[in-house]
Amino acid sequence: MKSLLSDLWAQWRLKYALALGKEYQKFPPYFINLEPTSFCNLNCPICSYDGSRPKGYLKRETAELALEQAKELGVYEVRFFLAGEPFFHPRLAQFTASAKQRGLTTLIHTNGTFMPDDRINAVMDAGLDKISFSFDGESAEEYEAVRVGAKFDDTLKSILRFLEIKKKRGDKLPLATIQVIKLKSSPAANIITDEFKKRFTGLPVDEFLLLHPFTWPDQAGNELAKPPGAKYYPCMIPWTSLSVGWDGRVFWCCGDLNGREVLGDIRNESLKEIWNGEKIRALRRGLAKHKLDGLELCKNCEANYHRYHPLLSDIKQLWRQVKRGF
Repeated sequence: MKSLLSDLWAQWRLKYALALGKEYQKFPPYFINLEPTSFCNLNCPICSYDGSRPKGYLKRETAELALEQAKELGVYEVRFFLAGEPFFHPRLAQFTASAKQRGLTTLIHTNGTFMPDDRINAVMDAGLDKISFSFDGESAEEYEAVRVGAKFDDTLKSILRFLEIKKKRGDKLPLATIQVIKLKSSPAANIITDEFKKRFTGLPVDEFLLLHPFTWPDQAGNELAKPPGAKYYPCMIPWTSLSVGWDGRVFWCCGDLNGREVLGDIRNESLKEIWNGEKIRALRRGLAKHKLDGLELCKNCEANYHRYHPLLSDIKQLWRQVKRGF
């Protein structure tokens, strides 16, 4: 209960600055993305990464610097993910342990295709708090249309193996989410069916989460995505998070996988300085005032246009977390 309340407070204390359009955020980010690697084994049509940003692996000294700065800033959660597949990095468990030693909550978001037993056990031994699997489709036809380069049966087997190891160990953590992105053409586009959930019967899945494709910033129009809404409300990302690439550069947007808009570099300035630096404050001003002409990643981004007020989504997310917490 204490952990749940801390988590909710870390998220919701940021909302008032967003709601009022304040350019200075007195609270720290709820989370940072820290990218273990930009290498990925898939070629998904819903991903905006075009290879223009150099590929590489997070070095230990860069990871330690990012984690120490995150602690000093007061960040609540570190999410090991950005453009690549986190489990490719042989030191992923070491990074997780370093984050935990600093009192940071940890999450890995993975496509689930590459999870050797030794790396599964290592991240669990390190104290991983949460893991999210992108398992995008309830059938081979649906899944392989989204996750190009992966095979439905192989990925299912890999995720089941992770959950079996967790069950055998008797660990409550990491909390496990099965995230399913469904195309608008899917037979059951707006639900995760009971038939699909039965594949995980008896295994420690904490949540099933349904999403739909999204046209990311810097991505050409995505015909797989649903059309955005018509109501403008500013994107919450510049008020709630930062993303650190494998090379130490900091992006304000988790969807900026190509690194078009760089706020700074943790090797030259701290996350604390970047968090309320002039670049991100100017971004917040523009978003709050709906002046997007100079904001190339924002002006056509779906994250600013909604079908209903984002508060409804916030309440739904709050309810999901409360249910999961109990």
